[in-house]
Amino acid sequence: MEIKTLRKALAVGVLAITSGYATQASAVPSFGFTEYGGFAVDVSVATYSDPLVGPASLIPAVTPLYETMSWVNTAFPQSSLNLSTVTGPAPLPFSTWTTISTLTHNNIVIPLATNWGPQDIWGRFKITDSDGAPTVRLDSDDAITISFVETVNATPCPAPNPNGSTCDDSFTFTAVGLSDLPFTANDGSNWLAQFRLANLVGAIQIGSTIYTAEAQSSHLDVQVLVSQIPEPATLSLFGLGLLGLGLARRRQLKG
Repeated sequence: MEIKTLRKALAVGVLAITSGYATQASAVPSFGFTEYGGFAVDVSVATYSDPLVGPASLIPAVTPLYETMSWVNTAFPQSSLNLSTVTGPAPLPFSTWTTISTLTHNNIVIPLATNWGPQDIWGRFKITDSDGAPTVRLDSDDAITISFVETVNATPCPAPNPNGSTCDDSFTFTAVGLSDLPFTANDGSNWLAQFRLANLVGAIQIGSTIYTAEAQSSHLDVQVLVSQIPEPATLSLFGLGLLGLGLARRRQLKG
């Protein structure tokens, strides 16, 4: 008898879960995105080039932005950071990490130690839902701030030196601009955009700091993942399923 009750409760739980997912699956938004980004003029030891171009509605006119920053002014060739963005519009699939920008560090040997920062990397990230009338569902222009350490390139290298070059340089990200962002699709379903650093080449991440190998070109991607937030009704059904399992277990213990 207890086994039948347990099976029945399991069936209720499975039905609740599958019903909830069926409810979610009925909504089929069609997302796309654009990303414009560039360096603000913040650091006195740097020079800025390759002005960011794009629609005036997407790029703030009051802040000159550039795709490339180089340093130190007295050294040639200069080390540089270059930001390449997917200005799109490009499709944004569900539950798939998608690259929205790439940061490249051309690390030239400079016999001069220097630290600089804070440096703002401004970005304008927009998600559009084309299900029905195309509508902008998320529009974020938070900046990511970095600080940089240019080592003197002489052993012993300061620790950590994870790439093993002579010597790794590093830049540190703040979390601002990489925080989760909730948004609502055209059909009223709720979604979450999450961000991460990925596909590091010639670079190693430790915490919020990226270490890049000296005398190499290193790069990393900024990626976004969009996933649906379960509706309250789905969570309630899931809870009923768990309640059924709990009651079955209680009866079994009493038996």
